[in-house]
Amino acid sequence: MDPRLHAFAKLIVNMATQITRGDNVLIQISDHGHDFALELYKQIIEKGAQPLLVSTPTELVRAFYDIADSKTISTLPRHYYHLIQASDVIINIRSEANTKNLSTVPSHKISARAKTLKPIQEERLSKRWCLTQYPTMGYAQEAAMSFAEYSDFVFSAILIDWEDQLRVMQELKQILDQTDEVRLIGDRTDLIMSIKGRNAVVGGPDNNVPGGEVFTAPIDDSAEGHIYFDLPAIKYGQEVEGITLYFEKGEVVDFSAERNEALLRSMLETDAGARRLGELGIGTNRGITTFTKNILFDEKIGDTIHLALGRAYKECGGTNESAIHWDMIKTMKYTQGSRMIFDGIAVHLSEDGKWVTES
Repeated sequence: MDPRLHAFAKLIVNMATQITRGDNVLIQISDHGHDFALELYKQIIEKGAQPLLVSTPTELVRAFYDIADSKTISTLPRHYYHLIQASDVIINIRSEANTKNLSTVPSHKISARAKTLKPIQEERLSKRWCLTQYPTMGYAQEAAMSFAEYSDFVFSAILIDWEDQLRVMQELKQILDQTDEVRLIGDRTDLIMSIKGRNAVVGGPDNNVPGGEVFTAPIDDSAEGHIYFDLPAIKYGQEVEGITLYFEKGEVVDFSAERNEALLRSMLETDAGARRLGELGIGTNRGITTFTKNILFDEKIGDTIHLALGRAYKECGGTNESAIHWDMIKTMKYTQGSRMIFDGIAVHLSEDGKWVTES
């Protein structure tokens, strides 16, 4: 076993989920990572908690979409719902062998299933939950790395000095909590939104591991302007490149994509809330230096922002409701002329880890 897995599991059990005696802990895994799951299992038992491992290989997920008719897709799996309901802690380990497993499934089937599973997702978010990543060949190929390189990348993003990282993120939270209006200026971008009265959340090593973002929820009807996303948005193994969104009164009124625009259109048509912003996030993890087509890491890249279409997080004070929450990332390097402007003041993270303001 890779010795780093012990420290990884310790971070999940003690810091991310804070497992205590008597907790019912659900561990969800797909194709690989059973050595990591075993290490988690042992440490959870040592805490006096009750672990349960559920494995769902990616080929089973694909088989569902290949075989299920519309009625099956729209039927809530009540046994799964009750399992989530009975769990105090939910640890989801991404460990797919094939990240493209769903890439040829019609997008309308996937969005319809997302609607059906919304009650399960809402129940999950009410728990102590954690989403994390185990290195696999599929993810390494997606990132254009060798397996050894990708493993080093994953652990370098996760096993960092979290005390120092939390300090940086806490400083940004204080800035955002005092801000009424945010303006993003950059390549083909000029977008204004209000975050007045909303709560910025420090995304440390808790719900998402790795952490390394500070996020909030824009006021539902406030977004005005346009934004271009230079990095691909990934959904269900498919890439949508070169997305441009146009907002009026908080709603996407026009859009385009340089590649796979049909998926973008399908996701926007999921429900009314899918056309509004649920999140503004700012990446701060300088241990993540490379775009890997994996949102769990990519949204935390330093010098980036991400906006999510759809569901807003309640802990931010967000009110937008949707069956989707789809993150899209934009590079916002201060040295390249991009600006994050908070109530008229430009703010950026310097190389020495300090937030710098400029009139």
